[in-house]
Amino acid sequence: MLIFTATASPLQPDQVSANGATRLIINDAQEGPYLFRVGILPGSPKVGNLHLSVLIQSADGDQIISDGQMIIQATGPEPGMTAGPVQATNAPLNPQVFDADITLTALGTWTMTLETVSELGEATLVVPLQVTEAGGFNLLIVLVIAVIVVAIAALVWSQKQRKQPSRK
Repeated sequence: MLIFTATASPLQPDQVSANGATRLIINDAQEGPYLFRVGILPGSPKVGNLHLSVLIQSADGDQIISDGQMIIQATGPEPGMTAGPVQATNAPLNPQVFDADITLTALGTWTMTLETVSELGEATLVVPLQVTEAGGFNLLIVLVIAVIVVAIAALVWSQKQRKQPSRK
């Protein structure tokens, strides 16, 4: 059953491992003095919470950015609809990776801005997002539960058959 679960959930090639399995939506986009990589979770933006994981690097080389700051804000599909601004956080051991959560409140096209500043200078990356409805269910979870129920039923039936005396 574990083999079935592992084979039924193929790995997506566009996943990155920054704070879990975020889906890479921006890969090495240059804006000002920076290269940006942006990952999101869930992989398809839904109404509700959206987690962002952003890697910034120097566009001109391997310089470590140790004093970066990032503010994230999103503008919604309706006039005056905004989410944020949110201060993205980074860890001292990995100062170039920023994480933030932002709440998207409506369906439609959102425009997210990532304002970044460090010793290299300032830059703003603009990222469009298509937000869809939250909810639904994962068919894989339903399938795994069904297989477990069938396996338990077969085991119970098998045990009952063993307890009954043989008739000759």
